Amino acid sequence: MNVSKENVRSVSKIRINTLIVGEPAQWLGEWKQRGIITSYSDGIIQALKLYNEKQVEQDLKKVQVDSLL
Repeated sequence: MNVSKENVRSVSKIRINTLIVGEPAQWLGEWKQRGIITSYSDGIIQALKLYNEKQVEQDLKKVQVDSLL
């Protein structure tokens, strides 16, 4: 599959090299054992997607409230 240079440039990439400790580390371990995530990276990505969904919901609710005022 050929990918044009334009498509490659439009992809955002961030490398995170960090140690996760405490409760969040326990969550990831439990999720992996239960098969909810396939890897720790997958868990972080899923958590960020869910967080983004919640933020979008909050933003939409705020816009709705502001439009009523």
